[in-house]
Amino acid sequence: MTRYDKGANAERELIKMLDSRGFAVLRVAGSGVNPLPCPDVVALLNGKIIAFECKARKGAYLPIQKEQMDEEVSWAKKAGAIFVVAWKIPNKGWLFISPEIFHLAGKNYMLSLDNAKKHAIDLNVIIGQQSML
Repeated sequence: MTRYDKGANAERELIKMLDSRGFAVLRVAGSGVNPLPCPDVVALLNGKIIAFECKARKGAYLPIQKEQMDEEVSWAKKAGAIFVVAWKIPNKGWLFISPEIFHLAGKNYMLSLDNAKKHAIDLNVIIGQQSML
């Protein structure tokens, strides 16, 4: 399976999860090569907008290019959306992370898997169907 296929399949899985919770959802095909910044998945429900940057990656760290993260956070602010990084760990499940948890390391924002697990937010909390404990 190509890297593109793995990422696209993860995006489609997230779309199904959000749709099953009542959201109108769209996948922005080619978001990684689009000259304008845009998230991978956008979910809408009753005025709530959530923009997701999806990553399907195994390993101890998740890097996201600084320029990409900054542009997508800016896009979300402009749209009035909540911005979330959705990290699909193959055969393990999803971690949903606020961009503030990442730290800058050269040209990338980085996050360790251990730190992601500590700071992950339940999807139901993000979409407003459950309050934090």
